Amino acid sequence: MDKEGKKTGGRQKGTPNKTTGTLRMAISKIVNDYYNSDTLMEDINKLKPKERVDMMEKLAAYVVPKLQSVDLNAEVKTEHTIEDMLIELAEDDE
Repeated sequence: MDKEGKKTGGRQKGTPNKTTGTLRMAISKIVNDYYNSDTLMEDINKLKPKERVDMMEKLAAYVVPKLQSVDLNAEVKTEHTIEDMLIELAEDDE
C-alpha cells in the first residue's frame, strides 16, 4: 500500500484465493468419498453410544441452525385522548 492507503498491487478486491479454493475442493472430495463409503458406517458402529450421540450433535450443527435465546424488554405506552380522560373523571365522580 502506498502512503495514502490505496492498494497498489496484489489481487483485486473480490478475487478468490487459488490456494484456498484448491484446498477446499480437496477436502470436499475426501469428505464426500468418506461419506459415500461403507467405512463411515463401520466407524460409526464402532463408537460407544455416548460418542455416537456426541458426533451426531456436532454434525447437526451443519444442517440445523442453532436457536438463540431472545430477551424481550418491551415497554408499552398508551396515550389517552381527551375523551378517555373525561370518561375516567366522570367515573371517579360516580
